[in-house]
Amino acid sequence: MKSKKPPIKKPIAGNQKQRITPSKVEAKKPFNPLYYSLIITAIFFVVALFGLMHHQMWRDELQAWLVARDAHSVPQLFHNMKFEGNPALWHLLLFIITCFTHNPVYMQALHLVIACGFIFVFNRYSDIEMPYKIMFTFSYFTLFEYSVISRSYGLGVLLIFIACALFKNRSSHYILLGIILALLANVTIYGVAVALGIAGVLGIDYLFHQTHNSKNSKHLLVGLLIIIIGIAFSIYQIMPDKNSTFPAFYAKEVFEFPRWASVFSRLFATYFYIPNTEVANFWNTNYYYIDGPVVTVPYWAWFTAHPVYLWTWVYLPVITLILSLIIFLRKPMILLLYAGITAALLVIFYYTELLFYRYCGYLLITLIACYWLAKYYPDKKFNNRLLAFLANFGKKIQTPFLVLILATNIIGAMVAYSKTTNNQFTPSKDAANFIHENKLDTLTIAGTTDFLISPLAAYLDTKIFYLQLNDFGSYCEWSNRRKNDFSLKESVASVDSLIHNGRTKLVWVKSSIPQITNDGKKYTNLEHGLIADDIKLDLLKSFNPGIETSEMYYIYLVQKIDPKTDDLKGYTRLSF
Repeated sequence: MKSKKPPIKKPIAGNQKQRITPSKVEAKKPFNPLYYSLIITAIFFVVALFGLMHHQMWRDELQAWLVARDAHSVPQLFHNMKFEGNPALWHLLLFIITCFTHNPVYMQALHLVIACGFIFVFNRYSDIEMPYKIMFTFSYFTLFEYSVISRSYGLGVLLIFIACALFKNRSSHYILLGIILALLANVTIYGVAVALGIAGVLGIDYLFHQTHNSKNSKHLLVGLLIIIIGIAFSIYQIMPDKNSTFPAFYAKEVFEFPRWASVFSRLFATYFYIPNTEVANFWNTNYYYIDGPVVTVPYWAWFTAHPVYLWTWVYLPVITLILSLIIFLRKPMILLLYAGITAALLVIFYYTELLFYRYCGYLLITLIACYWLAKYYPDKKFNNRLLAFLANFGKKIQTPFLVLILATNIIGAMVAYSKTTNNQFTPSKDAANFIHENKLDTLTIAGTTDFLISPLAAYLDTKIFYLQLNDFGSYCEWSNRRKNDFSLKESVASVDSLIHNGRTKLVWVKSSIPQITNDGKKYTNLEHGLIADDIKLDLLKSFNPGIETSEMYYIYLVQKIDPKTDDLKGYTRLSF
């Protein structure tokens, strides 16, 4: 058999272009979401690190560190936390670190890793469009409140986003979701609200949207059981000890209109968060109104007379909530999730009256999580004309609404970074450095007020004699062993007792400068004084407050003297 000759290719004329078929065109490489996520996370890391380098840790950050540092075992850690009113997961992580170092900078390093973790998970696994991912990444709560300030809230955000990532293939991850949500419940009480909401939706989703079989049913039940155990354990830790003296203002009535209005205002102010740009101490302020007005009866007449609060406490929060509900109307499961978690958070805020924006930020995290999870459900078609109209309207406004929220939060982040760069957050580290550099930490250090002085115990890696506790300590122990109200007379008496108990010198650090008077009319700051005929005190250094206005330090050297030989001119005898 003759073999066939290959066809002869005709040469292409010099001015004739070769025709290229589509099959010969090299396919364009698809966009790699992993590379994008790593790049965004790397940029976030640099910006957040810049913020951390300009941030001085304040007492609430260091309280958790001290609770963990002074525990020599896990049981002792839980003992130290009995008055904290928080679950222990964040403290357990800090406890592991303190087994190797007592330098609180490593807490900041851990927190930065956690922040980068939730940014990576969000950008890698969320189906939200890329521009909005970037906007959220560099918004106020993610870039400042939950990354620069080292508290447990960032850990909660990480666990929420991991749960959202697993939710896409939830029928295969019921047990893992149960573990993640149980851990989330053991971060904060706000984590309990979110975990409970997602757990409830998981159960309802299984009934109406998932394939029913014995394996899935078993895994779901196991996952839900893990969540229930985690929530129960968290609530057990959160419940205040009978001897707790933490100054909380719990609600006494189910409905108190001014209190509810104040809480409700946070829905608007958090979604569209911008700090007060006119003051250096911007933290926990907002651009729209000043907290703490005295609302008088009749309430509606008061609100009418104060239109700023009528809009920011009533009208705008109502509009914000209604628009949010309409956006999720065509996704009934997400509507239920959003409404349930948001309602639970608002109830917690009402009961505790803890309305700092680090807490209220979970309202925004809930909204973002619902935008994320909504991508996993098809739109519901409504036969009712009104519901169909509202659902269609919600679909149209979902993107502009999100863009407006994220844009204002980016402004908030810019304000926070500008203020943090140009203003000291707290002088606690400088005060500790002064004590150390002048070798004053070799002496007994006495302090009042305890919770304001406690950061020095962290930076100096020591314990302080808290006059209110009448004992050495580091973290503030909110128990009935301490006195909430402690007068200058009592402080002076305690210092006098310490000196007469075998000491010739000590350092007394006060969180406010004492005022003295000779005539009961004109008061001056105490700089040089006599506690007793043979004990004098001298103000060595004072440190003015920073962005956190309550932390200021006045450092006195108290020492025994010989009244016959020492020159006591200019010293005022303290008498009460």
